[in-house]
Amino acid sequence: MRRRPGHPSANAASTWLSPLLSVAFCATNYHSFIVCINRPDSDAVQRARYANEEGDPGVALVKAAAGRALKSPKVRVGLVLWAVGLFFMLLSPGLRTVTPEMKTTYEGMVLEAANMPEYHEAYAKYMEAQAYADEAKVWFWRFREPYKSMVDQRQPVADKWAAEVARTEREREDKMKKARSFVGLWSDFGLADLRARFWSTFEKGKMFAQQQTFYHMIMRVLAARDEDVLSMVLNWVFVAVMNFTTGLLGALFFFFFSLVNMVFSYQPDPLSATAFVVLGFIGAASVVASYLFAIYGMVASGVYVVGKVVVRDALEQERRQQQLRGERQEW
Repeated sequence: MRRRPGHPSANAASTWLSPLLSVAFCATNYHSFIVCINRPDSDAVQRARYANEEGDPGVALVKAAAGRALKSPKVRVGLVLWAVGLFFMLLSPGLRTVTPEMKTTYEGMVLEAANMPEYHEAYAKYMEAQAYADEAKVWFWRFREPYKSMVDQRQPVADKWAAEVARTEREREDKMKKARSFVGLWSDFGLADLRARFWSTFEKGKMFAQQQTFYHMIMRVLAARDEDVLSMVLNWVFVAVMNFTTGLLGALFFFFFSLVNMVFSYQPDPLSATAFVVLGFIGAASVVASYLFAIYGMVASGVYVVGKVVVRDALEQERRQQQLRGERQEW
């Protein structure tokens, strides 16, 4: 609903927003900010003074926005999903009880799948045959004799053992699926597998963000000429936030496909598979959202505190200048 210019809510919003927008306009560049605060009776400083006298506009604005958001049903549903996701990803126990006898049987099935003599034998034979074939693959071996004939004789043996390795790998994977199906998707083993996959993907996303931020910082330092330290730090913080956002969102979508593959390996019924995938993705999204919002909150708080200090110093500087002008007029 549109409000009249003289409406009390409109006046209050104008009182909160005007000082912030004026100071933000002056702070877009460090040098322009210095010029802005040094102007006698500058509009930005005057409005900031009035805002400080009436109360903290930033806190009031955040409280008003939070109160308005909590009244929205969509926001409440989102908060409920966020809480459920965090509980499922971090604290939820297995819904299917695994007895000590089942645990012993499961561990035996896993050991049987991992220790397949035929797989290890086929893999060793394949590596030996492939290395023997690679010895004949010199420069331009396809056009040189006798190397072409030697490769044609040796490579089929390596391919035969490669096919045997693939067959034994499928057999081992079938045994692992049977073992996972024995304990069930909703057991402690299923949840542990889910969390291990998520945290592995999460760490990869953070590592990507850290590497990209480090490379950007190095290039920024090497390419910087007449740039002040404040602008460089703000640019570095902005790039770091963007890199963490991109890296963690990319890791979240990569985890989704890994989660689907993991669920199929437990061979559950369609309803259980769908519910587990949905809850797993909501849990992963909740953790990522919490991490990103924590970063955004720290950055916003730091910028706000620095802005408050700068504005306070500007007000103090202007007060001293006005005092000096008054003393000069008296003389």
